[in-house]
Amino acid sequence: MAGRLFVELRDRSALAYTAASYYDPVREPGLLVLYLGTAPDNSARAEQALMREVQKIRDVPVGADELARAKGYLLGRYAMDRRTNERLAWYLAFYEVETVGRAYPDRFRRQVESVTSADIQRVARTYLATLTTIVLGPR
Repeated sequence: MAGRLFVELRDRSALAYTAASYYDPVREPGLLVLYLGTAPDNSARAEQALMREVQKIRDVPVGADELARAKGYLLGRYAMDRRTNERLAWYLAFYEVETVGRAYPDRFRRQVESVTSADIQRVARTYLATLTTIVLGPR
């Protein structure tokens, strides 16, 4: 709820009742989803505002505070999902299946911590250059 999309599109612009993004990392190319829930009357304006946010992430470097919050959120979620023995066992098996090894959690943490604002801009320019939009609404 403190993410850029939620704050900009819900809190500041009141164009959506929910705004989120998610990416499920996989070994092969994955999918980044930017999601808006909005009223049909707001859909065109909300979509335009979302596209402006995508353009902004490509063109304007992410500030140090926002980057620190994002890293904290990502690493916090990662840790919270591994709080129980059941989840730890699941992930250890998953790491074996994915052939990333038991040291993957430490490697992941170091990689997240090493991300810079320039890295985000470079990746955004590469992978957010071609977008596919799907709009679902009432008939």
